Amino acid sequence: MQLDRPARSSKKLIGLTPLIDVVFILLLFFMLTSSFIQWQSLDLMVASGNKGEASDEPPLMLGVHGDGTVFLANEPLANLADVQLRELLVSRDRDVNLTPSDASSIQQVVTLLERLEMLGARSVSVNTRPLP
Repeated sequence: MQLDRPARSSKKLIGLTPLIDVVFILLLFFMLTSSFIQWQSLDLMVASGNKGEASDEPPLMLGVHGDGTVFLANEPLANLADVQLRELLVSRDRDVNLTPSDASSIQQVVTLLERLEMLGARSVSVNTRPLP
């Protein structure tokens, strides 16, 4: 007795459900790991060894501590308004010497650099040796 059985197909079907799951997981991964921050640049110049003009005024010595507090001659500038700081910078045509502490972040230093640039600082030097 001979039965007619259809031959099994050698092709296996790929299920779409696992494929959709993998695509969904990849989509979530790339959405969560991408950043949507608009990057901005800050122009910095490296100082050369020779100075052009020497100012009669000593540089304005500013310090940044870890909590973001800005100090002028060991006095916090929390109560000093931008108008007063602008007068210190522009009226005397002074340079600024900025010294960050070990605990201060790069973002705090860059924010202060931008603030000083907006207030009209002629030149800002950043010390590589932090405050004690």
